[in-house]
Amino acid sequence: MTLSLLPPPLPSISSIIKEAVVLASRRQGLVNQLSCRAGAMEPILGADGHPNEKLISSEITFSETSELKESCPNLEEKVVHEDEKYNRLPEQLKRLYIYCSLFPSHYEFRRDELVQMWIAEGFIEEFHRGGMEDIGSDYFMSLLHRGFLVPSRCNYRVDFDSVLSEPIYNPGHLCYKVNPLKFSHFGSTIAQDEYFVAADGRLDGALEMTQRLSLICKDIDEKTFGVLKQFKHMRTLMLAGCGSSIKNVPYDLFLSFKELRTLNLSQTAVSELPSSIRNLKELRYLDLSNTHITRLPESIDSLLTLQTIRLRGCVRFRQLPKGMKKLVNLRHIDLHITRQLRSMPSHLGSLTSLQTLSAFLVGRDDGYRIVELKNLNDLRGVLCISRLENVASEEEAAEAALADKKWLQKLELRWSTVYNEKIVEQEQIIECLKPHAGVRELVIQHYAGSKLPTWISNPCFAELVDLTLYRCKNCVHLPSIGQLPMLKSLSIIEMNEVKEINYQFLGDRNQFDQGCRAFLKLELLEIDTMLILKEWKDVYMGDLPSLLKLTVDSCPELTTLPSLSWLRSLKHLEFRRCPRISSLPNNGLPASLESFIVVDCPELKEWCHMMVGKDWRNRCDLPIIWLDCEEGEQYLYLLVSNLVQ
Repeated sequence: MTLSLLPPPLPSISSIIKEAVVLASRRQGLVNQLSCRAGAMEPILGADGHPNEKLISSEITFSETSELKESCPNLEEKVVHEDEKYNRLPEQLKRLYIYCSLFPSHYEFRRDELVQMWIAEGFIEEFHRGGMEDIGSDYFMSLLHRGFLVPSRCNYRVDFDSVLSEPIYNPGHLCYKVNPLKFSHFGSTIAQDEYFVAADGRLDGALEMTQRLSLICKDIDEKTFGVLKQFKHMRTLMLAGCGSSIKNVPYDLFLSFKELRTLNLSQTAVSELPSSIRNLKELRYLDLSNTHITRLPESIDSLLTLQTIRLRGCVRFRQLPKGMKKLVNLRHIDLHITRQLRSMPSHLGSLTSLQTLSAFLVGRDDGYRIVELKNLNDLRGVLCISRLENVASEEEAAEAALADKKWLQKLELRWSTVYNEKIVEQEQIIECLKPHAGVRELVIQHYAGSKLPTWISNPCFAELVDLTLYRCKNCVHLPSIGQLPMLKSLSIIEMNEVKEINYQFLGDRNQFDQGCRAFLKLELLEIDTMLILKEWKDVYMGDLPSLLKLTVDSCPELTTLPSLSWLRSLKHLEFRRCPRISSLPNNGLPASLESFIVVDCPELKEWCHMMVGKDWRNRCDLPIIWLDCEEGEQYLYLLVSNLVQ
């Protein structure tokens, strides 16, 4: 459970990334070199401007921030104002960066968004070492390291209650902007027949041969749409953020653009596209994010070159076109499927180039079954497989071949909330839904089997860092997962048939084998709403050596706790709504503990007072102790501040 009160603001993730950008550039002596993992000093681009074959990764890590803060004051100012001669930039990077001239000054974009637009324009070729998205990401990181692109913000809520020593870094959450001072070098090099930015909606001066056009204004009238039709050689059209006046696109507008590859209507009030979109035979990228669109025209199945459809934030959107299976070149369907769709279009399995698909809603009819996932082995990032109660057999589950999806980072296996039937069948089916060994995050939700799959305990999952078991309501035992080598975060929520947590939870060892340590990397453990849990025992010396935060919440029958003094790294300990816990173990609390919270645990609270009287808090070495709300609002504020720091 997270605290409801927010602490003072932390330094933004943006600023941390900006610091990392500067560190990368300071470590190189040459402009065209970037830092890689493990301290390697390989250039990200060769002399021809193409990605270096030796490059392993150009991801920014957080491990260098302490060095930055000590050695590089005023880092953000340096990122923005450091002057770098633009003529040293390889021609390929210049070409990619000039494309960003279409963006308004306030425009924020994610890395994958810009890379997909570059690909749609044909700016990125596929080499033998990797796909276009990987190559485009390398180019993007090169521009970022050089300061031509700068982080803007993070577009997801920060968990201020997190105490993980190294948060899982997902660059997909970061938003970026063009650095205007860097871009000023390029103004005189942009050909007017290639790019035109219509500030305030004024198209005066634009040539009919203009290939890429961005219209920046709040309102677009019929006259402006009429002028747009004259640009018959347009390859990119951006009307992003033009305001509520654009509710419908004129039918005849799409009759003019025979060469259009990229259409961006995001952040407008568009609610419908005309069926004439079928005429955009060269269209590769369609962005309708954060619009009022409710559906796409069925005629979109004529766009056989389409690679990307972006529909994030379209809260009224409910259904993809029935003919999606015809879009065989589609690589990215970017929308929140479990929230936005009622069902999947049929036969998605024919889209074998698909990389982005946030979820798959399993159906029972042909074309909607889980077997549609069989050949989608290029899927990347996150995949939630929902409505798993519709899987008919273990053979059908095995045919989905989840182990072949080597690029997936997070997998969620989800059954419907009210589903209670066929418990044995569910146990057989989940055994056949084993992901590949490199998956980093796993969620199992509303599973009705009496036992979790055997593969979940396999140490071969050497990269699994985050595991959530949610409402697996018929499971009577916790899985033996203590030997997962890299597990950092574990949440066990509403497993209401578990009566005891014992040595079996710690992994493949018996209760007399205390030489094998369990949960070596675990930093956060959350046990929440386990209504008949009575005992937690058998934690031995050396177990959980990295645990930083332990939360036990809403376990009304829990009376027995394991030894806590052996948790030598524990900083935050919290008990909430556990009325039958009457005391802490006799050997006390670990010396590492920094905060101790007790909420709605009357017997434990009384025990704390009885130990040394009412001034127990003052006599204890702990910096923070909170027993219910005794300290008042100001103390709670200090508590949260200390937790975050």
